[in-house]
Amino acid sequence: MPTQEDRIAALERKVAMLELLRSQDERKAEESISPVQVQNLREINENMTILLGVASSQEGDMKTIKEDVGSIKERLDGLEKSSHEHTVLLTQILVRLPEKP
Repeated sequence: MPTQEDRIAALERKVAMLELLRSQDERKAEESISPVQVQNLREINENMTILLGVASSQEGDMKTIKEDVGSIKERLDGLEKSSHEHTVLLTQILVRLPEKP
């Protein structure tokens, strides 16, 4: 299964290809369609550019989140180990205590 970074890279390549095709189609369309349709195509172009920027920004956010999750896992592992050590120590202390008469 491809990694998330591979999937994002593939998505970026596809978006770039779509941008190129759209640009070519826009030039052809400007020659044969109405000004209203040309404006609609320009708006679509702007929206595609915005979406690409959002996707790129989210990629960085996901990397940061992955790093944070790794850090949290390490900390939880340490806390779990410490808790286990304390439990063992308390058990040893309880074994040594005399029973109540």
